[in-house]
Amino acid sequence: MKKAFITIFLINIFIIASAEDTIIKAPDYKAIKKIIKNKSSDNYYPKLMERYKNSDTSLTIENFKTLYYGFLFTDSYSAYPISQFSDSISFIFKKDTLLKNDYMALIKYENLRLHDCPFNIRDLNVLAYSYSQIGDTLSAYLTYYKLNMTIKTILSTGDGKEEKSAWHVVAVSHEYDILRVLGFQFGGKQTLTKNGCDYLEVKENQYNIKGFYFDVNMVLEKEQELFKK
Repeated sequence: MKKAFITIFLINIFIIASAEDTIIKAPDYKAIKKIIKNKSSDNYYPKLMERYKNSDTSLTIENFKTLYYGFLFTDSYSAYPISQFSDSISFIFKKDTLLKNDYMALIKYENLRLHDCPFNIRDLNVLAYSYSQIGDTLSAYLTYYKLNMTIKTILSTGDGKEEKSAWHVVAVSHEYDILRVLGFQFGGKQTLTKNGCDYLEVKENQYNIKGFYFDVNMVLEKEQELFKK
């Protein structure tokens, strides 16, 4: 039941996000890495992140591209983050019925997880839904905005049909989230191509699509840096 409402919530977000025209373009990592370090720029990362945390709805899709992909070049980034709050969240989701106190607890733990991983799609999704369940419509809307723009940012980098037009992600988990957003189910096979793309097969569908490509070159690069350290 709980998995169902999360999936439906994400699909609804995709429908709204895809209704707007967006320029499809792969992120320029070199330019992003440079601009986020420029203290005199409006794209200086600490300044942008402060706006994001304050739920500034005037942030554009370009601002979000700088935020999402710029996160790769911060000290906070981890390709596979481990949260100490995962067990607490899992315990709540094992319940058959969630009460207001459960949603309040989810809000607490999800905010703590998002402090370290601010663009985690699943956490943003659960947080937005939890806010809505306790009647905090403003917080639900603002969290929904962050979630919507994060998804739109990823989808604005390609169409996923080929390696050259793969969607760029900063975390492998986002690949599976995007599949859910699009209404597809993972087919059980993931392949890393020689060009640094994850290819995820999807189950049989009405569009006869076999799978999608996700560019993880930067994720792999960050992994190598971690191993060297």
